[in-house]
Amino acid sequence: MDTLRAAVVVLRVAEAGSFAGAARLLGVTPAAVARLVGRFEAVHGARLFRRSTRSLSLTPDGERFLADVRGPALALAAAAGRLGAPVGIAGTVRVTAAATLAPTLLRALATLLERYPALHVELAFDDHFADLGGGRWDLAVRIAPRIADASVLARRLAPLPLVTLAAPAYLARHGVPKTPDDLVQHRLIGVRFPATGRMMPWLFREPAGTRRLPPDFALIVDGSDAARAATALGIGIAQAGAEGTAALIASGGLVTVLDTYAPPPWSMWMLRAPGPAAPALAAVMEAFVAAFRRKGK
Repeated sequence: MDTLRAAVVVLRVAEAGSFAGAARLLGVTPAAVARLVGRFEAVHGARLFRRSTRSLSLTPDGERFLADVRGPALALAAAAGRLGAPVGIAGTVRVTAAATLAPTLLRALATLLERYPALHVELAFDDHFADLGGGRWDLAVRIAPRIADASVLARRLAPLPLVTLAAPAYLARHGVPKTPDDLVQHRLIGVRFPATGRMMPWLFREPAGTRRLPPDFALIVDGSDAARAATALGIGIAQAGAEGTAALIASGGLVTVLDTYAPPPWSMWMLRAPGPAAPALAAVMEAFVAAFRRKGK
């Protein structure tokens, strides 16, 4: 049995959460993936996945195996690529992503492009939902509470906590809100989604459940980065994703308020058109998944 290939397939199944998802990444059938994993388990006398009709999860043996082989498997593939072996990681992958995610995605690509010299990535940062069916983009990385578009394959990268923010200077002038009801006395900064024209809802968790506030915004901008910048200038209070906010909080430029009423988190997603993923696209997706997993540890 080709142990390296089996290790890569197990990696893909664990990342995708299903045989079908791994098959799309690898460009093979789900049955082929299931057979290879089953043969590998039989040869080594260990079950790597718990299988049910609704879910697939790693067993303790599977978690240990994954931790042991992830680095060596990727390193061997990279070494094969440097020797000219036909690993297939070449070509151009076009990615559109939310601007807030730039630091994490660029760090992931720095390592990936070093590993695969024949791989090229075109990366555009904006907050519009791209048409993945038109052929312009291969992959989109977006922030949303959920993905309702059935025409794309969506994979959740990580949760994104939301925070309510203000500049210390603003709070010194206007006071610190203690409850969501206090916000009627404050200037608020809202975000309108460019793709839909809809406002980002302001939600707060209270003992009775999640509450939606209908704010009267003093300023409306078209993205979380602009909202954070306006907030840091002391214009008012905003809600934004925690991604991209930590540095401003650490520097004292922003502080969080109403933490006990923290909104329900959103998620970071990878989206692509249906169909098998080319090896280059699968490599970029794997790099992004690994980058967000490292951030979550």
